[in-house]
Amino acid sequence: MSNVSQGNVTKQKILERAASLFAEKGFTEASIRELTKDVGLKNPASLYNHFSSKNAILEHMLEEYTDNNIDVFEHRNITEILQANPTADGVLSCLQISYPKDRIDYYLDVLCVMLQEQLRNPLVCKYVSDQIILRAEVNMGKVIEKLKELGIVRPDTDPDYWVKLVSSLFYSFATRRMLGIGDNAQGYTGRSMEEMLRETFEIMLARCGGTAA
Repeated sequence: MSNVSQGNVTKQKILERAASLFAEKGFTEASIRELTKDVGLKNPASLYNHFSSKNAILEHMLEEYTDNNIDVFEHRNITEILQANPTADGVLSCLQISYPKDRIDYYLDVLCVMLQEQLRNPLVCKYVSDQIILRAEVNMGKVIEKLKELGIVRPDTDPDYWVKLVSSLFYSFATRRMLGIGDNAQGYTGRSMEEMLRETFEIMLARCGGTAA
């Protein structure tokens, strides 16, 4: 294996182990020395050959999470999805994020880190507000415009109203997840994020339904 390839493997291993460690202990509490040992490197200097700091590791995670989110949506044929399934489930399918199956645990750990750190880490707060939430709003707006174009909802449907409503659900989900009282909390019996979004889209289609068959 070339030095470049080996370096990429090590870098990815650092990211995956860091995501797991940060999710378990918290970004602030986890130490570079602990991460170095977890990855199997000789000393922190070896880790710094790949990332200049702990903040650099976190920033790379956030960028990778965001870039993947954008890439998945841009390559998803929302016209085809909505034509085949002009229902709340179809809308939900357009917005759901998909990650490579072999990396799903990594992305879930990164999400957990974001939710834990969003209120106390300025870097995470900026990414969550400017990238994650904003991107979700942009994507939702595109889906509504496509629904209007296909005649599934009326032309006078106000995208901003429904975008803000869905955005508020994302904020609620993030807060509940951070506090440990959301979907994944032990003994949680309330409605899941997916259920709440589906119900919201059902209301939107019922109130704003267009002329499409």
